Amino acid sequence: MTLDIGDWVRIQQWPVNGHAIGDVGSVDEIVSGGYNVRVPGKAGVGWYEPEELRHVPPPAVPRMLPVAPDGMTPQDLAAYVGQFVQAAQDRILTFGADQYDNNGRQAFEDMPLIVLLHAAREEAQDLAGYAAMLDIRIGRILAALGHKGVC
Repeated sequence: MTLDIGDWVRIQQWPVNGHAIGDVGSVDEIVSGGYNVRVPGKAGVGWYEPEELRHVPPPAVPRMLPVAPDGMTPQDLAAYVGQFVQAAQDRILTFGADQYDNNGRQAFEDMPLIVLLHAAREEAQDLAGYAAMLDIRIGRILAALGHKGVC
């Protein structure tokens, strides 16, 4: 398999530098008969031989819902919730399928329970981090609006 810089790959064997088997990254550099791969969200690059990688399509851009209008009826809110769930389903069928489909089974089905529980705790920590980031930004927006006399 021959790859070019910028190609997207899944790590199949021998993860290095904090990467994991199944991580998806892009070829950063071609070196010494192998490839330096950078995985988004993980520090550093890892060097891999061609047989340790599988070429995959680039990740799709997630669909974001439009900003909800002011003055929502219960029906409007219910419709938004439905669209929100549909967007989550779309993520499962795109990003999730790319990361977790194992020949018609989902990776979580075959994960040892302890691995699944640790992964769930990591996701909970990520959610807490995003909640804190949102709180910081909302606080700054409110402060800025207050200074302008809007609030």
